[in-house]
Amino acid sequence: MSDDQVRFNVTRLAATVPEGVPIVWRGRQFDSGPLVIEMVGDHEGSANQGVLDYGSRRARAELRVQMSFPAFAEILEDLGADPAFTRPLQAVLRSEGDILDDHGFALSGVCELAPHRLLPREATAAEVLPGH
Repeated sequence: MSDDQVRFNVTRLAATVPEGVPIVWRGRQFDSGPLVIEMVGDHEGSANQGVLDYGSRRARAELRVQMSFPAFAEILEDLGADPAFTRPLQAVLRSEGDILDDHGFALSGVCELAPHRLLPREATAAEVLPGH
């Protein structure tokens, strides 16, 4: 690692999207209710970490996250759905962005989704858009 790079560990991430996202299942669209995104611990030896590269003014991070839809999961549970449908969606978020003048950074990137019964990878996409 060069002198103009700083490695960092991410120790906490928690976000909520109150308006949720649309879920299309069996040709019908459902309101997910609030979407909850949380960082999960180290998986398979890869920590939640990143690097600030001041030489290129770019920041990069890789995080293990889980996304859950508590309100929608409760509806499915009340209907007697298979518990596999209500489990949180696991993902790896690989993101990058510019290092700002105040040394902050706004990351964006796509999520690599783990298999899930309700949200198959081939029909599901998740990404973090640039923030301000």
